[in-house]
Amino acid sequence: MQFVNITPEEFEQFTQNNFSHYTQTRVYFDSREQKQGDAHLLGVKNDSGEVLAAGMFTEARALKYFKYFYSQRGPVMDYNNIALVDFYFKSLTTYLKKHNCLYVLLDPYILENIRSADGEILKSFDNRTLIQTLDKLGYQHQGYSVGYSQTSQIRWHSVLDLTNKTPNQLLKEMDYQTRRNIKRTEEMGC
Repeated sequence: MQFVNITPEEFEQFTQNNFSHYTQTRVYFDSREQKQGDAHLLGVKNDSGEVLAAGMFTEARALKYFKYFYSQRGPVMDYNNIALVDFYFKSLTTYLKKHNCLYVLLDPYILENIRSADGEILKSFDNRTLIQTLDKLGYQHQGYSVGYSQTSQIRWHSVLDLTNKTPNQLLKEMDYQTRRNIKRTEEMGC
């Protein structure tokens, strides 16, 4: 395996075919590059050149000389493949040191629980091995935030399966209050 800078095209192809958040997409990368020029596309390739993991990291200055790096809802990889996780994050640490990184923050887009619309847990995922692996590599789990925070991403995402559904079908499947709020927003011209 090799830890490398990947091209925007490789990043796009990989994230389109793997479970990822919109903040780990080519569109988001292009936007960051155009506005700030501060994004790094870092990946792992196997010996055949196939991308196995990819992540977009943004940087910001810290204390003049140092940098703070952030991978919003990334990097994207099979987090059940502990050998890949280990290799990626060891290599990432080396890369970041070369770029004067003072601090790195990541919040991988991994599932903890799948819940019903009422919050009832339908399925749970055991991420303890992943958390332990990252901890051994020097990455510290910050716990599960509650409520709103200015220093962390939201934990709960509402996700709709849009496959083969029209906008009208989606609207009909939503609960009454949600439909009403959407219609009021449209009426206000928002």
